[in-house]
Amino acid sequence: MDLPSRLRAAWEELWIACFAWIPTPLGLALRWLAWRWLFAGCGSVRFGTGLSFVGCRHMRLGDAVRLGRGCIITAGDGELVLGDRVSISPYAHVAADGGRIVMGRHVAVGPGTVLRAANHCFSRHDVPILQQGHHPGEIVIGDDVWIGANCVITPDVHIGQGAVVGAGAVVTRDVAPFTIVGGVPARPIGHRDRSGCPERS
Repeated sequence: MDLPSRLRAAWEELWIACFAWIPTPLGLALRWLAWRWLFAGCGSVRFGTGLSFVGCRHMRLGDAVRLGRGCIITAGDGELVLGDRVSISPYAHVAADGGRIVMGRHVAVGPGTVLRAANHCFSRHDVPILQQGHHPGEIVIGDDVWIGANCVITPDVHIGQGAVVGAGAVVTRDVAPFTIVGGVPARPIGHRDRSGCPERS
């Protein structure tokens, strides 16, 4: 990273920290007014307290997006797109660093969930893993998806429209539309019918 990029990142981090902990509706309003211009695109976003951002200029946030308390949202040199009415619950970690994460509309992400679009490289034995860099990937989440609490979504996963990911699941493969998955690694455990009530397999 060159010096101007480092200075921009430091300034962005300082500016975010100035407003991150102000409580009450006043804090919500101040964060939106102070932060919205940092992003590549920013609709009417509800920024919770204690948020952490890196790489805002590589993020596009839709209308009525809700980011819960203590979330860590990073794009680095990647791309992060949150569609309209995305809700990310407290303490989730969404990291597009070097890769790409795209969420459709009406996506709900549970508390403590981790989405990472890049994995560590670790093939060399003569170099520490932390010095081998990352292999960027992509996570694409369709419209109307519910991801439960404490899930992990790994790189190169597509989650189809209307899918449900059960709490604590580790998703390492694509999830078909309107499928309910759970477990480690996540496997299909049901399907959504047209009424919205689950049908067990």
